[in-house]
Amino acid sequence: MLDFSKVYKQIQEVGLDAVREASHKQVVERAMVALESAIDEDRRFLERLEDSAGWALWPVAIPLEGFSFDIKLSEAPAAVTVVGVDGSQIMPSHHEVHNCYLLNVGLATIHYGAKFPPKLESYPRLHHRPDDLYPLVDRRRIHIDELFVSLERTMFELEVLVEHSLSAQERGLPVVAMYDGSLIPWSLDKMPDGYQESYLQRMEGCLRSLQQAGIGLIGYISHSRSSEIVNMLRTFICPFETTNCREHCGDLNEEEFPCSTIWPLTDRQLIGEHLAPGTRSSFCLTSQAISRRLGADQQICFAYFNLGSEIARCEVPRWLATDAAMRDLAMAVVAVQTLKGRGYPVALSEAHNLAVIKAKDREQFFELIKRHLISLGVRQVRVSPKESRKRIGFV
Repeated sequence: MLDFSKVYKQIQEVGLDAVREASHKQVVERAMVALESAIDEDRRFLERLEDSAGWALWPVAIPLEGFSFDIKLSEAPAAVTVVGVDGSQIMPSHHEVHNCYLLNVGLATIHYGAKFPPKLESYPRLHHRPDDLYPLVDRRRIHIDELFVSLERTMFELEVLVEHSLSAQERGLPVVAMYDGSLIPWSLDKMPDGYQESYLQRMEGCLRSLQQAGIGLIGYISHSRSSEIVNMLRTFICPFETTNCREHCGDLNEEEFPCSTIWPLTDRQLIGEHLAPGTRSSFCLTSQAISRRLGADQQICFAYFNLGSEIARCEVPRWLATDAAMRDLAMAVVAVQTLKGRGYPVALSEAHNLAVIKAKDREQFFELIKRHLISLGVRQVRVSPKESRKRIGFV
């Protein structure tokens, strides 16, 4: 139980530093100057980024269509199908009646401009066998953890999204597939090499299936904390001829770097000052290391959109970012979906509601497993002493 009488005083300190100091406003102002200069000197900016790639301490994204923040969104067609997915999971716990985990994917397929009923379903997948709980990776059995389950859930979401997007295409309408979150598997590099290779192969297979079918894929990220645009600008304002951070600033703390006059700042905080409603930024190819390991056409690109309710980051495979017709259709659908959803894409909202696993759902899930094990004659079907004491208490 949280003692609010004790935490209340600590809450009073939240945000006081930002209130007392005007430094954040100054950081934004300096970043705005750098942004406008980069737009005005587009050629020099791009050359600087190319020369600095590999020398900066952070990944440097590369614009694919110039560098601007005033690209208007096209109008969405009257007839289109939107397929959205989201997922959740019940994590494995050796304190429960049985060690297993459950992935649950919510799917929303909505047709516009045609009299087809929507498809709103969830798809649970239970993992309980030894090979599920101790998968063989690089000829060794590994113990699964939260990272492993999260990655497998992401892959399950992509597989469901691809399957039902291809099925929806049979209706004859253009299809746009929407994924809730980033398409970049950020934590994959923490896994064993063999698992990384297998995961990237499965991911490429999903992306390639959509590419061959001509179905646009978008990863929608609300309240993004990314700073790839800001990092590009830090490279641009670097006072040294070559942005070699280790050579010129290796003995400094990051806040002492010459380019840290526009740091810390997120892209969303900066772009909110520049991007007009109904417009997007140019697409950039992310330089995140894990994305570079995908095939050239499948590498992830991103752009920011002012959708009125927020500045959203949208990620797409490179084949979509460089195909004007498919790209414009996908971006227009994102805008309309957000408008219909009053601030968040309808298909993703519905998918989330179908995917979420509440506390009562979790309790019922393990109760069903308990009853099943008892019916099989398994003895001593019970939670661990620790879990038992946590549920009962003594006072």
